[in-house]
Amino acid sequence: MQNKRSALLCCAIILAGASGCAAAHVQSLTVTGGEAITYQCGNGEQIVARYYSLSDKSLDFVKVHIPDGTEYTLPQVLSGSGVRYSDDRELVWWTKGAAAFAEMRDQNGEWQTKYDNCTETGKKQ
Repeated sequence: MQNKRSALLCCAIILAGASGCAAAHVQSLTVTGGEAITYQCGNGEQIVARYYSLSDKSLDFVKVHIPDGTEYTLPQVLSGSGVRYSDDRELVWWTKGAAAFAEMRDQNGEWQTKYDNCTETGKKQ
């Protein structure tokens, strides 16, 4: 019985050491970006966007601050042209070069353009 306990304890120590070694090789992720870019939209309102990327390039996302004071965090999603960010529930933020527009769902759940003809005006200080 004593030999079984010793063998089990030995195996547990070996497994714990092996998992510790594997964890030591995990690279920490960092977030880059975050510089504020202001967009002037056709209706006279401004939107501020901050673009971010994970260090392993597995995820790009944007924080969009719309004129009513709400801020959305949106992951980059597939697009046919330009760069599209969406939570697929409330907001789509679409950019192409220095131009952008935002779509929001109406009361019937349909996507409608809310902010159109938005043009990058520069970086916010």
